[in-house]
Amino acid sequence: MTLSSPLCRIGRKRKLRELIKHKAPKQFDKYIEPFVGTGDIYFYMDIDVPAVINDLDKEIAGALKILKSNPSGDIDKIKNLSLEQVREFMKKSHSSPLDKLAYAIYDGCATFGGKGQGAKIYHNPNIEPKLRKLPEYAEYMKNTKVLNQDYASVIKNEDSAGSFIYLDPPYEDSKGLYKEFSMDYEKLASILRNVKGKFLMSINDSANIRKIFKGFKITSISVEGAGREGSDIGTKVRKELLIRNY
Repeated sequence: MTLSSPLCRIGRKRKLRELIKHKAPKQFDKYIEPFVGTGDIYFYMDIDVPAVINDLDKEIAGALKILKSNPSGDIDKIKNLSLEQVREFMKKSHSSPLDKLAYAIYDGCATFGGKGQGAKIYHNPNIEPKLRKLPEYAEYMKNTKVLNQDYASVIKNEDSAGSFIYLDPPYEDSKGLYKEFSMDYEKLASILRNVKGKFLMSINDSANIRKIFKGFKITSISVEGAGREGSDIGTKVRKELLIRNY
């Protein structure tokens, strides 16, 4: 089942979905994504094995947990909201899982560049169709564990010989774009040199990154619309790398 993520965030990977799926190992018995973000790759992979997805952002992890739970509620109240009604909705504190999920979707999809985190709501996306697909998301996620931990702990605890790990860590120019940004690439490289499974990582192309991850298979790619100020929109072309151990 191939799905599109209902969430939005800057740095999402819609433009790389097909390439990542093509480059992934043909067989694996567990899927691990330590920096899942919106889950563009996870949802597109059509995974039929146990999966572990993780994000340090509590809102993202919380929204994914709600997706998995298939929350009940009155979706009709979200239908045909005006921009002002969306803004009023975002000012309120919500207790129901469905409303919390709607908040998380608006927070990314209705803010400039998908930055979220309380940024100004500037347009009114129709999120009703996304909420109508809740049963499909829940079915897809039934064998998935959703975590809110440090990436290193996730790899340490979940890695195995038959695993496939896809990583999309914060890029070097991402400081200030996320609530949590403390990326030690030397540490990440050290961890990846010792994983039991196969891994594939997408990351920005720079001399520093190439030096740190020397010894792995490195492929250069060009990604259109991967600019720093947009979620994955625009016409800017950015050089990125795919780094793997297989």
